[in-house]
Amino acid sequence: MNILVPKRRWWWLVLALLVGIVSPVIAPQLLAFPHREDIGAHRVYSVEPITPAVRAAVIEADRRVAVSPSGTFRDPDQPIFLTGGGWRWTWLAGNAQGGFAVTRAINEAIVFNRTDPVAAMVQNGAAIGGRRSLAGVVSHEMTHGALRAHFGFGADFTYPAELREGYCDYVAVEGSLSDTEALALQRRGQFHPALIYWSGRKRIEAEMARPGASVDRLFAEWTAGSGA
Repeated sequence: MNILVPKRRWWWLVLALLVGIVSPVIAPQLLAFPHREDIGAHRVYSVEPITPAVRAAVIEADRRVAVSPSGTFRDPDQPIFLTGGGWRWTWLAGNAQGGFAVTRAINEAIVFNRTDPVAAMVQNGAAIGGRRSLAGVVSHEMTHGALRAHFGFGADFTYPAELREGYCDYVAVEGSLSDTEALALQRRGQFHPALIYWSGRKRIEAEMARPGASVDRLFAEWTAGSGA
């Protein structure tokens, strides 16, 4: 026997399904992280116990951001979610599955891929440049939020990726590629998504070492095509 569902009820069922899918993206804590702790002004959620190494990494990230030229742009209070790289990461990362972390501008929540809580390292599965420090990734993602706070919500689209990502790695004082790895990739003419981060950071290190350098000047000149 066929059971007919009124069209209006189908719409409600579809809406409920969409809400169920989207809600954790807006509020990742809905995915029932078993461990939670406040570190500085951050609320940290984790699928694994939060170790002293994780605490030290978050504190170090706050320090790197605070001493950076953009350290006053935003309060360091972003929630942090350590997914372990499992189904929670798959659900929350969207089109950033191969990244170390992703930050949603709507709530500034920082969601991490696979994290080693003992070594305080983050992995994305890449054969080259697939591992970097938790402190570096936290400070990188915090800086994206600082740039949005300073330049506006659309900063992720207004400025080129080499500038944005390079500056965030400049604040992090590290990247996923070593100089040796990056130069070897360039010599071989081999594409790697992290090369733009590396080249941007190198350019920005030179720019910010000049007299009178500032974040506003860097972004204005780069956008105008005179930053080099």
